[in-house]
This record gives sequence, structure tokens and C-alpha cells, in this order.
Amino acid sequence: MNDFITLLKTKELKATPQRISVLKELGKKMHPTIDDLYEALRKENPSMSLATVYKNLATLKEKGVVIEVNTAEGKMRYDIYSKPHIHIICKQCGAIEDVDYDQNLFEYQTALEQAKSVKIDRMDVIASVESCSVCHKRS
Repeated sequence: MNDFITLLKTKELKATPQRISVLKELGKKMHPTIDDLYEALRKENPSMSLATVYKNLATLKEKGVVIEVNTAEGKMRYDIYSKPHIHIICKQCGAIEDVDYDQNLFEYQTALEQAKSVKIDRMDVIASVESCSVCHKRS
């Protein structure tokens, strides 16, 4: 929890109970939809409204703490953006796996910034696969 408080403070956000709850749930790395996130949060705090979840997600997205992951199924998924990473998305079962950048991607980002004379704040990399280890375990 201290990591979440520190993360919020580095982005100049107050560490409210609602924001910490959202980050704790996203920290489970399940990449939930807004509905999944809301249901999980209501189990812990039955009085939390959907509007509160939307409002806190919007603030966290605006400050770069949380990112949206656009999936083929059309539903946005959410993730904490604590460091650059790739999302590997399975087309068959919808599972999302986080994989850290390697040095080649950082070098590519630097080359791209120089070539385009821009500063890239964040590169979103999504890799789609036909099936994954989760699918194979189910069969």
C-alpha cells in the first residue's frame, strides 16, 4: 500500500481511500474492465458508486498512473502504469500478460524521438497472439 501512496504523491495526487482501493485492485494484474473493477471494489466497499469509480479512473488516467488497454473484444481494460511494458493479448481467451520492455525498445524509442524531433511520454505496445498458455491449460 505504501507503494500506491508514493505513486500517487509522485503524480501530485492525494492518497484517498478510493484511489488506493482502485490501485490495489489494479495491482492484482487482472486488467479488469470497468464493470469488473466496480464489482470487485463493491465487495470491499458496498457504498462505492460506479460514478466514483469512473471519476477516480479518469483522474488516475489523466495523471498517467493508470492506462487503458484496448482489446479486440472492444472493452477497455485498465492497468497501473508503473513502468514501460508490453501487453500481450490473447485473441482466443482475452487474457492479458504484462512483459517488461527490453533495451531494444528503449533504443527504438530514443531513435524515434530523434527522427521525429519529439519527446515520447509513453509508448503503448500491444502484441496480439492467437492462443496463450491460459488457453492451453483450459484444454
